[in-house]
Amino acid sequence: MCKTGLVAVVGVPNVGKSTLINSLLGEKVAIVSEKAQTTREAQIGILTLGENQMLLIDTPGITKPRHLLDKKIMSDAMSRISESDVVLWIVDVSKSPREKDRQVIELILKSNYTNKIVIAMNKMDLLNPKHVISNTDLYRDLCPSAKWMLVSGLKQLNLDKLVEQILDLLPNGSKFYNDDEITDMSARKMASELMREASLKYLRDEIPHGVAVIVEAFDEKDGYVNIEAVLIVENDRHKSIVIGKNGNMIKRIGITSRLNIEKMMDKRVNLDTHVKVQYDWRNNPGKLQYVGY
Repeated sequence: MCKTGLVAVVGVPNVGKSTLINSLLGEKVAIVSEKAQTTREAQIGILTLGENQMLLIDTPGITKPRHLLDKKIMSDAMSRISESDVVLWIVDVSKSPREKDRQVIELILKSNYTNKIVIAMNKMDLLNPKHVISNTDLYRDLCPSAKWMLVSGLKQLNLDKLVEQILDLLPNGSKFYNDDEITDMSARKMASELMREASLKYLRDEIPHGVAVIVEAFDEKDGYVNIEAVLIVENDRHKSIVIGKNGNMIKRIGITSRLNIEKMMDKRVNLDTHVKVQYDWRNNPGKLQYVGY
């Protein structure tokens, strides 16, 4: 019997959700950063296993909203959870549960979610052997009815066993996507995400979280991809930092972005990047809509 379903991947920031999804899929579809709140929009990674298909929804890290953008992000995350067949709760098992971990599972349970939950106890490669039993028991106590598995997305440990657990809980059904599809995200959108990933990599403190990327033009022609993109920042000071001395920072972001987009598309890329200010865009409904949220 074929199994197909939606799997909402949830957890607090920095527990390795995107890394785990990329490892399960065998390809990069979710951007990765050490900084919190890397994922802003839920996206689907498509894992096809024979006649079975698992749709992994990479939801933003669940945290306390600080501005209107965060509120929209959390609302989207909760709606994705309510639509899913299984919730895959990612935790950092190398650490004992923190208050924010407890808040995540409480939020899921209070949302009247009645479907199945699997706890992926990630970063097992960093877990002190002395704490294996104590840490796993502490997480299991937070949701006794859930299945669980020790895994490492980075080292790709126990991922096959985790997939088996999830498949067992999925409903019977036909595939939603073709076998060669691995994400619902367009190449244009993926390009903007890779540019935001480069911004997260090179910019410090709060600045990268105030950056949005708009791809204004995306044209494929004669084996080339021509892209015109704008990095949106919140104020003039951030603009000067993103541009950098003699334009060095924006060049650095642009070069890394172009190389990653070329790798993704297997084509040569011409990337033209500019920086614009939209004051306090994360707290303005009209400006949020303008930048695509």
